[in-house]
Amino acid sequence: MSVVKSKRGQSKVEFEQIYFQLADGIDNLVEHKFFAEGELADKNEMFVRMRSENLEKLTDDLLYHIKIANSIYPTCMAELEERRVSMGKAIGTCYAILTNLQRIMTRPRIHDNKYTLDVLNIIRMINSLKAWRKSDNALKATLVRKKE
Repeated sequence: MSVVKSKRGQSKVEFEQIYFQLADGIDNLVEHKFFAEGELADKNEMFVRMRSENLEKLTDDLLYHIKIANSIYPTCMAELEERRVSMGKAIGTCYAILTNLQRIMTRPRIHDNKYTLDVLNIIRMINSLKAWRKSDNALKATLVRKKE
């Protein structure tokens, strides 16, 4: 039996698609040195390099935390808590990516319209992770009943 689209949860494919759009956007920004040009790029070369390395690491960390959380199918409360911790770390990593992008926009004074799609993808990822974490509440209730 099919489920009405508005009642469906987000599929794993959609979730990974959001991650890879986010990662591709970050890679593009890094590759183009955040679209800083001329004297502005020269003046902030070291800052841009450091932020680039940090953003690439955070993007890798995000995937790591997502994969860890996704690999745990909880059968007890301890496993559920471990999964929630990984989800929380993934959400925190998304906020760290946003903070780094804000720092990049303000210091070299790059127009924020260059980052609009990337920021939207990060926000979509945060919302998806929060929805995933919220959906685990039903699993938590099941595990609590199972324990009793």
